[in-house]
Amino acid sequence: MRLAALTISALALAGCQGFGPAPDVSALPHATVKGTHVDVTSDRTDTFRVLEIDGHDALPAVDQPVKLIGHDAASLVAAGRPVRVKVEGLAYYYSVRRLFWDPMHVEGVVEFVPAAGARYVVNGAVSPELSSIWIEDAATHEVVGRKISAPGRSASAPAQ
Repeated sequence: MRLAALTISALALAGCQGFGPAPDVSALPHATVKGTHVDVTSDRTDTFRVLEIDGHDALPAVDQPVKLIGHDAASLVAAGRPVRVKVEGLAYYYSVRRLFWDPMHVEGVVEFVPAAGARYVVNGAVSPELSSIWIEDAATHEVVGRKISAPGRSASAPAQ
């Protein structure tokens, strides 16, 4: 009975590994994935960023998440093995307009194998009709993994 309890405890702890700190890959062969943003108007910023890497949060925990809008955070990823990167693209309005406007949001997971020393950027486009996000090689602009798309409220096309 005691062995069963220890086994269950060990399995429970193993299942929580995504909630702990991300592993330090700076001493290993690695690549960099960086978010981007576009200041569309004086009150709108389109932000494309990394949310998670292999189940670990990539963004710092802050008391006001809006402070992270428009800041292009960089994250390290282990090279030479598949990684799962959860990405997000959104339009953010700094004015009261954000309460009444379509949020134009897209989110999903991109899987790819980073090359050692490579730099990747999260890029995308958001609109009321269709929003898309992808990761591309910063040097060649070649898309890695897959593009993720989501129709907006004014579109009739299904998500990809």
